[in-house]
Amino acid sequence: MILSRIKHQLGYPEADKDMVQPKSLLTAVEQYSMGTVRPLEEYMRNVGLDMRTKEITYTGWCEGGRPPPGMEEYAYLYRIEDV
Repeated sequence: MILSRIKHQLGYPEADKDMVQPKSLLTAVEQYSMGTVRPLEEYMRNVGLDMRTKEITYTGWCEGGRPPPGMEEYAYLYRIEDV
């Protein structure tokens, strides 16, 4: 049941507000959301996920050891030191 709530929060079309049953699953959903640092759409774009089309886009930044777009100021955290 709780998976429907999480899917709703992540924007899955099959978990639109009108589709979730029981409706009580969405109680206080705005209060316990995904956070306020950045919009969910921006986060999903950065990680290459589109829940509406169910597509994954290769981003390369994680696999390449680089910070995500917009987080370049933290590049020093991605440096691997020679041991």
